[in-house]
Amino acid sequence: MYNPKEIKEAYDEIEHGKARMSAIRTAWEKADEQGDVPYQIFFRLEMCHESCFYGDGMDMLVIFPEILALMDQHPDAPVTEFQQLIYADSMDHVLWVYKWLLDHCVDFYQIPLEDCLNFFEDAKKRFLAYGYNLRPWYLAKYNLYVKIDADKAAEAYYEFEKLPRDFNSDCEACERNTEISFYLKRGDVERAAALSEAIEDFTLTCKDKWSAWLRMKKSFMHYYMKEKKFDKALEYCRMMERNMNAESEYKRWDDFLACYAYLDLGKALKIYKEHWKEWLKWRNPADEFRFCINVCRFFRELREHGEDGTGTEKTLVKLPYDSDFPLYQESGQYETAVLYDYYYRRAKELAEKFDTRNRAEGYGKELEEALCMTR
Repeated sequence: MYNPKEIKEAYDEIEHGKARMSAIRTAWEKADEQGDVPYQIFFRLEMCHESCFYGDGMDMLVIFPEILALMDQHPDAPVTEFQQLIYADSMDHVLWVYKWLLDHCVDFYQIPLEDCLNFFEDAKKRFLAYGYNLRPWYLAKYNLYVKIDADKAAEAYYEFEKLPRDFNSDCEACERNTEISFYLKRGDVERAAALSEAIEDFTLTCKDKWSAWLRMKKSFMHYYMKEKKFDKALEYCRMMERNMNAESEYKRWDDFLACYAYLDLGKALKIYKEHWKEWLKWRNPADEFRFCINVCRFFRELREHGEDGTGTEKTLVKLPYDSDFPLYQESGQYETAVLYDYYYRRAKELAEKFDTRNRAEGYGKELEEALCMTR
């Protein structure tokens, strides 16, 4: 017999990832068969959560239009027992998740810019109609324009700052981290440091004790990498390594790879050998672009300075690739220059696709600037 509570409790026992997503998909199919509108919406929202925080966001982008269609048919749909302590009704929950979609649609060059902008306009109307302000909407708009139009991005950010928090705002720690990131990107490290104090002493937290703290450290790590202060960047890298939690967001092994590449190539090589295969499986193009840049940095440093960093050029490296890797050789020996070129071509291809979608040059400039970083 159909029992949505038991279905929910059953998939909650499954480890995060593909298996749980498959179980959630089965759950909403059963709700569809029963015409159980609150659970049709709820189970799809559960898929969005799983996709956003334990996947790459692609499944959320596919399923969210179905959620909007259900809400248009049933605008007053009530919540289930699993939502009632947090949300007033199903629309309330949908608007919360809509923010995640706005943040993720920019990560996929396959989604035309016009479609991204249509999502933004639809979300704007729904937020205002429900009685919420546009504080989180402007924050998402800032993220949309960061690599498209710096002036529009800054304008959106300052509109975000003007508006008060309401129930649909992100948690205060998450918002603070966005503020920190914004000022670091503008080179105002003093203001960013002042804003970080409440996260540093755990006055502001998110999810668990470490999540907001780790996100803050990540922003400073990126800032010092961009400033070519590799010793300082590595300090933050090691702090994150020591305190990582279970969330995939903070297991930034490709960023760690880039940090170690400048100061400890032996550790960087170990990281690459442990994680190359999982990086091949990523489906989020923006994440793939980032890790390709970081791997390029690693292979360039390895080629120019050798595994021990003494300056002895290393033209060959032995790696545990298997047939999944496009350049697989049975010998296990690979030219570092060839590996660099492989990842560079992929990064350049992604940059061109994003910049074509965005009608801008942001990704190409990021690639060029990142690969100018040398010790």
